[in-house]
Amino acid sequence: MSIVPTNDLLPQNRRRSKRYRARVPICVRFQDASKHSVSEQTHTVIVNEHGALLLLAAPVKVQQIIRLENLILGKELLCRVALIGPTFMGKTQIAVEFIMPMPGFWNIASPESKSASSEPVVSLKK
Repeated sequence: MSIVPTNDLLPQNRRRSKRYRARVPICVRFQDASKHSVSEQTHTVIVNEHGALLLLAAPVKVQQIIRLENLILGKELLCRVALIGPTFMGKTQIAVEFIMPMPGFWNIASPESKSASSEPVVSLKK
């Protein structure tokens, strides 16, 4: 009898922290290839303790360093573009990873109850 690992246990599918659907208003700032400053207000789609998935109209490259500001808290930190996803209606899904850990950057409260959805429900602390 052999044991076959489930998809959740495969190294490429493991997560460092739990992901939460959360629409957090943010401002993304960086320099483009011509060294011009770019600033765009947008929002997150998914957040976790190590980064986020966000929507961005401005073009970026994988490994590019960007500055991300949580507009609710006024906190800012550096991120690395980890993955560029699909584009829809002029916005591209961008996965970013924090350069330095910043616990509480998203200020997400723990879910108090589970919903019928498989994804956690979150509330933002004010």
